Amino acid sequence: MEIVQKELEQRFLSLGIPLADFGVTDKSGIIFKSSFRNPEVFDDKIYQNNIFRMASMSKIVTAFLTLNVLEEKKICVHEPVLKYLPEVKDIKLVIVKGTNVHFTKSNMEITFHQLLNCTSGHGYEQHHAPISELVREKKLSPMKIGDDQFLRAPLISSPGERWNYGISYGWLGKAIETITRKSLNANLKKYLTQPLGLKNTTFDFAEVNPSKVAPVFLKDGTNKFINISKKVPLGKGEFHYGGGGLWSTLEDYLKFLTLFLDKEHLPGSLFYNKQITDEMLKNQIGKLAVTPLKSFNKTLALDYDLYPNMKKKWGYGLLLNIDPLEKRRSQGSGSWAGVLNTYFWIDKKKGIAGTILMQSLPCYDQNALKAFEEFEKIMYKFIINKR
Repeated sequence: MEIVQKELEQRFLSLGIPLADFGVTDKSGIIFKSSFRNPEVFDDKIYQNNIFRMASMSKIVTAFLTLNVLEEKKICVHEPVLKYLPEVKDIKLVIVKGTNVHFTKSNMEITFHQLLNCTSGHGYEQHHAPISELVREKKLSPMKIGDDQFLRAPLISSPGERWNYGISYGWLGKAIETITRKSLNANLKKYLTQPLGLKNTTFDFAEVNPSKVAPVFLKDGTNKFINISKKVPLGKGEFHYGGGGLWSTLEDYLKFLTLFLDKEHLPGSLFYNKQITDEMLKNQIGKLAVTPLKSFNKTLALDYDLYPNMKKKWGYGLLLNIDPLEKRRSQGSGSWAGVLNTYFWIDKKKGIAGTILMQSLPCYDQNALKAFEEFEKIMYKFIINKR
């Protein structure tokens, strides 16, 4: 393991990565975990055992909670959400024809399935021009921690028409709260953190120790990362954003990922079963395509076409690679990322899952992507393929 650690440290140092926590697990538990703190950034290793902003790596967790709640309450995944979210009836559909933009009412009802598989028509302000323009013109609230007003953004396509990466998981979190009459965080505790013993995973920042929160970095014009933690809000308000509001640690998140590796049961939970995680790893968009993500906020995220030459689909809460990745994960594996360059993958065929947690902007920065790629390749070369 010392060889692996040195190899990773050399790669991360050459890429200028400020910090990273990383590890892999099988169904029995964590088989490797470590951390990197760039000596050019940190004087010592005071930032150990960090709590991370998981950002969009929250989505797979919210998908898991949603499916558990629907199963317990005997609600069909293809049922319209209007019964539980009456406010969605007021959301308009934006129609763009050349330079003309107008709004209309969608004739299609949104289902839980469409919220889960990102075909509900919702987008993101940083990825979709009509929403970005509304925010710029101050006709729509931007995304803010603890404030749900951004969920009122118009649909950019009719439900079921195409795959769009967007805010649908925020609506799923609100649906969970309406159905159970409990907060999203209370459901997280019931279905996940208490049964698995996850002590540092929450949607509620009031439960987070601020001194343990990992610092956030931004790549500047000289290709160096600067600490911007003081400019990044930690969290406030009662709104728990299911699409990106999760706080967690390397160890906790790896424990969560074990559920997708043929784990037979979740201790203490009456409602967990393997069929849920199996369903999440299936193609849930049929013949629709996962399309590249264009960015309208280059400070936050760059344009992104993940694995451009590979067939891709979307499950519930994660991307599916239809083809294998050379020297990396198997065919049919799942993965996703968070805006602060957090990444995970689930290789059910080989019984392995892994994650690397960085906290830097912009998302999809080439050095951060390379760090994720190098980490995964080294794990398969030195650990996974030798088991």
